[in-house]
Amino acid sequence: MNLPNRITMGRFGLALGLFAFLVWTNTCSGPEWGYPAIAGSVFIITVITDALDGYYARKLGQQSDFGRIADPVVDKVLVAGALIFLASVEWTRDVLPVWVVVVLVSREFMVSGLRGFIEAKGMAFPARWDGKLKMVLQCVLVPAIFLQRMLDLGWPGITWLVTFADVVAYTSVWLTFIVTCTSGARYVAAAAKVLRGDTRA
Repeated sequence: MNLPNRITMGRFGLALGLFAFLVWTNTCSGPEWGYPAIAGSVFIITVITDALDGYYARKLGQQSDFGRIADPVVDKVLVAGALIFLASVEWTRDVLPVWVVVVLVSREFMVSGLRGFIEAKGMAFPARWDGKLKMVLQCVLVPAIFLQRMLDLGWPGITWLVTFADVVAYTSVWLTFIVTCTSGARYVAAAAKVLRGDTRA
């Protein structure tokens, strides 16, 4: 296995480690502010290292079908898993309603299914800019909620930081929801054009 693919699998291991940590420490519901701090940090590290596998794949000329498929799968496992864990606890309900998480995760399944179906027919169906924007917003949303939880559990933050964390958390949730819905609709429209044989899609 080449270096880029090892990095991808390492990111997958970090994602699984994050989920195990969330369960083992009861991070989302427990009394220790240090736990959500660690969880948020691991999430951020896993997201940042997403750039490394693509960088080395291009630099070393080691692009592969495995990497092309596995990299976005790891992203989806990380983000969807974190959102599901957060939605499973009571204190997040005001900022992250369960039905919002259902929409976010359902969109990932829908787009992945469409992409797999179209590419299986030998047609290209690349990622769109708004889909990438959705991913960026999701990667802000999760750490923002962990930060909000840290402050709620007594992390020594000042008043403006508490307000800032609340604003970022609520704003990122609803911006993510809007971009998720609009980008999902655009993917469906693009898929319909591709399947009709419209090469302009």
